[in-house]
Amino acid sequence: MPENYAFNGSFWTNSGHPFYKAVMTLYFGGTSGDLLADRRYSMALQLAEWGDHSAAADLLRQGMEYAPTWPPFHFQLGESLRQTGDADGAQNAFHAYLALDPDDKMGATLKLSIMGCIPTPDTLPEGYVQSLFDQYAPSFEKCLVEKLSYHTPVLMAKAVKNLCQGPYGRLLDLGCGTGLAAKEFMADTNYRCGVDLAPVMIEEAKSKNIYDEVHAQSIESFLNDHKKPHYDLVLAADVFVYIGALETLFGLIAKAMNTNALYTFSVQSEDEKDWILGEDHRYAHSSKYIKKCCASAGLKIIHQENVTLRQDAGQPVKGLIFITKKA
Repeated sequence: MPENYAFNGSFWTNSGHPFYKAVMTLYFGGTSGDLLADRRYSMALQLAEWGDHSAAADLLRQGMEYAPTWPPFHFQLGESLRQTGDADGAQNAFHAYLALDPDDKMGATLKLSIMGCIPTPDTLPEGYVQSLFDQYAPSFEKCLVEKLSYHTPVLMAKAVKNLCQGPYGRLLDLGCGTGLAAKEFMADTNYRCGVDLAPVMIEEAKSKNIYDEVHAQSIESFLNDHKKPHYDLVLAADVFVYIGALETLFGLIAKAMNTNALYTFSVQSEDEKDWILGEDHRYAHSSKYIKKCCASAGLKIIHQENVTLRQDAGQPVKGLIFITKKA
């Protein structure tokens, strides 16, 4: 499995990509349970990788006659039909997939949104994000740091340390992953709590002995369970690329912060709209929108910085780092 598969630009259009194969294996039994169906599915993926999406769709339809309730068939059919320009057929296939897998581990909701068939979701489906990072966890750090020049946590830590002097009592790392962000603040914090939706990511974080406690749950769920002021420093590094609407979430984050606590985070840049979901399946936010969310939550922005978050398909991804303070 390529180490940079989760961020490679071909990921979102290549139906034979290792991500989809991994999801098929981890969550859908690895096979349909029918040998003839599996052969057609495998051949269809190969044809899709070669760019013959019409032939791939034909084989997928044949395979579905043997295994009509296996979700990957419907998802891959939707993607093949999307590539051929058959929007109606693709829409029907993606909806059929969602009926079989309401958690949407393969991301059919995003395909439908990009096609304009449904409104843009406020956040990526939890099932999709969890499946992405559960099987991405073992190669997460090596891919980000070595392959994609990801150094957002370092930039955030540098900005915080240049602006404010620690130490900080309790740190909350939202969307903690394997602990890259919290690691930068270990010497400046007395207690560290990590939260991430993907259980496998949490296990990776545990092995590094960075956190005093970790929680495998969504950010919103965790914050709803911890509404009392508790934290002196809150981190969210490259988390909001998976969340569009931030008003409610920022309010919950502010409630979890002690007076004078700091909250630092990054977003992918958007110039015109409040937020958008791009073809890369990531959200981008405007500075104006972030300022509105902070003001509504009672957070004062004390630092804003234009940065390059990482590389994607060989191109720099532009973003913003913010540091805010709770009055």
